[in-house]
Amino acid sequence: MARKRPDVMKTLADARPPELDPDHLAGSERARHDLITILAGAPEPRKASRFARPFPWRWALPVAATAAAAGVLVATLPQGGSGTQDARGSRATAGPTTDGPRHTPESGRLALLTVAARVDRTADEGTYWQTTTRSAWIGVASASESTFAVVSSETSRWSFGVRPGTRSLWVSGIDATTEPRTERDTARWRAAGSPKDLTLAASGSGGKLGLRLETGARKRPTVERINSGDTIAALGARNVTYADLRKLPGDSAKLKEVLADLYEEDRGSEISGRTEWMWRQAANLIDLPVRPEVRAAAYRVIADLPGIRSLGEVTDPLGREGVGFALPATGRPDYGTARSELIVDPATGALLSDQEVLTKPNAKAAEAGLTAGTVVNYTATVTSEWTDRQLKTP
Repeated sequence: MARKRPDVMKTLADARPPELDPDHLAGSERARHDLITILAGAPEPRKASRFARPFPWRWALPVAATAAAAGVLVATLPQGGSGTQDARGSRATAGPTTDGPRHTPESGRLALLTVAARVDRTADEGTYWQTTTRSAWIGVASASESTFAVVSSETSRWSFGVRPGTRSLWVSGIDATTEPRTERDTARWRAAGSPKDLTLAASGSGGKLGLRLETGARKRPTVERINSGDTIAALGARNVTYADLRKLPGDSAKLKEVLADLYEEDRGSEISGRTEWMWRQAANLIDLPVRPEVRAAAYRVIADLPGIRSLGEVTDPLGREGVGFALPATGRPDYGTARSELIVDPATGALLSDQEVLTKPNAKAAEAGLTAGTVVNYTATVTSEWTDRQLKTP
């Protein structure tokens, strides 16, 4: 009678130490340590900044949010316009301003693929997909022949209703403030007559953009309905439904094809270049109500973009530790040249912050005191989860 052959894989699994069990590694300190080892030689993290853009920097805004973002910015200037201590720390936390030899495209791609493999795969779904973000931006303003920097920040909450009959909401302007960035900026603003209406030095389109400052606390946040029928968000130039988002492929090659087609439709976009566009759209998908495998595929799409570099272990604007990735620096009419960065939790694959870091200020930015390493805008994801309860609106 033939002897039954032993199951070699089962024998090896039974002999495996408990600390190496993959089920025990997901989200663990060991998982974090493994990725940091890949990024050996990372720079020491620097002090976190707290500023940048008031609207989410991810370009796939919810349907109605695109119209709101196009209007005049109305911000809040605390009584007296005094810059706080928090408003002075503006150095980048995501690695050096020049790319070192150890932080190469190869290491950046490998680290992103490792993050993709660790995306939380919990199969969860609810009535509402809700996220809370903290965002900020630095604007260079001109008044009475004086140039100074102002910092605007706010908390926003997004609620995507995915069941028939539900509403999708955007609550913006929570804890919103706008103030001169430093004591020197405060002095220049006061010397210009403490104007409420300011003109930013430049806008992304090369023109001028008005910024209205309202003295005193903003009375209440703004609540916007962001769904139009059954469409709940924008992906590229398209308004999409929850069903559209759930149909997105979890295979990175196929997802890249989908995004490439959308890019061709959206060639009139303000974003300069295919790489930046793909980066923005893929980063946006990570915080939309897509399947976990689509989030993982989005990281793999980003990993395959040209020039991606690892920044090692860094700290996001809210003080959370993660690992950073960056695109090569490109021109920004508002500031000079800057690079786009993502900061990710390596243990869970959660996107912590999407930000821009100044690499070389133009004359106006330098006159306003901005230097290489300044985080000029960021959107940090505070929470992102499924729930069966709608937001409590003000």
